Amino acid sequence: MRRRFRRLSSVRIALAPLMIAHLSSAAATATAQTDTLQTVQRATALIRSQQYDAAIVVLEAITEREPENAQAWMFLGYALHASGDIDRAIPAHLRAAEFEATAPAASYNAGLTYARKGDIDNAFEWLFRARDSGKVDVTKIAFDPNAATLEDDERYAQLFPSPEDFADPFLEDVEILQQWLGDEMGAEFGWIARDIGDVDGDGVNDVTTSAPSSSRNGENSGMIFVFSGKTGDLLWSLAGQPGDRLGLGIEAAGDVNADQIPDVIAGAPGAGKTYVYSGADGVLLVTLHERQEDERFGRRVSDLGDVNNDLHADVVVGAPQSDAAGDDAGRIYIFSGRDGGLLLTLDGDRAGDRFGSAVAGYYDGTRMLLAVGAPNAGPGNGGRVYVYHDLSGRPAFTIEADETGAALGGMFVSIVGDVNADGTPDVYASDWSNSAHGRSTGRVYVHSGTDGRLLHTFTGEAAGDGFGIGPADAGDVNGDGHDDLIIGAWQQSGAAAAGGKVYLYSGRDGSLIGAYTGKVPGETLGFDATGLGDVNGDGTLDFLVSSAWSSVNGPRSGRVYILSGKIEENGEP
Repeated sequence: MRRRFRRLSSVRIALAPLMIAHLSSAAATATAQTDTLQTVQRATALIRSQQYDAAIVVLEAITEREPENAQAWMFLGYALHASGDIDRAIPAHLRAAEFEATAPAASYNAGLTYARKGDIDNAFEWLFRARDSGKVDVTKIAFDPNAATLEDDERYAQLFPSPEDFADPFLEDVEILQQWLGDEMGAEFGWIARDIGDVDGDGVNDVTTSAPSSSRNGENSGMIFVFSGKTGDLLWSLAGQPGDRLGLGIEAAGDVNADQIPDVIAGAPGAGKTYVYSGADGVLLVTLHERQEDERFGRRVSDLGDVNNDLHADVVVGAPQSDAAGDDAGRIYIFSGRDGGLLLTLDGDRAGDRFGSAVAGYYDGTRMLLAVGAPNAGPGNGGRVYVYHDLSGRPAFTIEADETGAALGGMFVSIVGDVNADGTPDVYASDWSNSAHGRSTGRVYVHSGTDGRLLHTFTGEAAGDGFGIGPADAGDVNGDGHDDLIIGAWQQSGAAAAGGKVYLYSGRDGSLIGAYTGKVPGETLGFDATGLGDVNGDGTLDFLVSSAWSSVNGPRSGRVYILSGKIEENGEP
């Protein structure tokens, strides 16, 4: 059956940096002398700044001097293509495809270049080579304007997984307790998925998730959803207005209106607003507004607990592009849940830090933890996470990026429960762009919430994995008194290109308890991952896992699962 996909212009803007990032992952594995590598890196910097002609001069000099330099050929092909010199780009792509390290990415790029030229047969030949390598997610072609000439060809559908592939998405024998499928191409359903507590009173925790790129109510209006964890029924949903990106940030809000039912907080950074909704029925409770235009207010949001002791849960909103303390220094706002009054603001240390790119809070009446990410902060601009024990504005400690850090605190920080069993919850900080084994390997850190001591460091398996996605709060899965950690690697390609993988680690000793591995190309399993409590009443904690770029109903339509946490003796689910 022929599959036709509607291309979304709003997504095209993000394509070029994504492609460059992918190529950099391959380039990092190539061997080269230090001086040549540095020269290639300068050329890639020129490409990123769209100075293609200058990059071409540098890369042509390298390929002439070192004709076996795979990465130089690969970037030369990219720069020539980007400059519009298609006829010269093709030979460079084909040369790069002769080397094992760069063949998958070069084959993909050769296919796109032939497509742009209108040579349809050669385009499919090279795209199929890329697909068959198992190392390139060719499903992203649905968002590439270069591929527009291919869509009417019957071979186009063969680039995407089949319905049979989607019916059996896991490498392991996994029990799926609930599954929700996005039904709109490009909507990214499952962008964030969270346990919000029991909103329908059936004794089982329920789920909120979002599709911030949904255009159901206008381009990039966004949508948010609340589902029953027990029955899977949709309890309520809401759409934003055009451009809002409603749900780009979404979290449990705690009990904001003091009705004994947990609520939902959702950012709409395109509108400069954040909304708090009743968890029971989606009624709007509070609207929060940005203080400065274009500060990305609501990109990340969190509950904090009742810090002002008025019996209403309070909330945190990040604004990482706030200029209050310098251009893009960033800011967070703490608001009263009762009336939306501003309780406190905290600013980044310097221009460019983007303080507030990730936020997470906890308060139980006696102990407070507030974690705030600033991905460009720190001495090497590799990122920093600030952790506060009170509202004084003075951090109790900070978590610093290491020498391979890229953007620590850029998207994910969380309070993960009591990992070291000392009676205080602990802090999780992610740098999924960390280059420990090559670009975007990913690395995360778990620190004591009491004194900031490093408890665990976990690292992705390979370049490009994107390890470190989600809030990681699994609960005490194995019953040893230590809360455990569930961590996504959305681009992990061990079983399929960008199939994704989710890892379950012991909080006590850091050992791997089990894993869920996606085997569908482009599935991006582990786009988000968190614990959900015992959904099916079997005495085992279960997990909420998303695949927001799944092509199950068209590219990046997305899907969300509740997966059984029951682990067999062989370490598999």
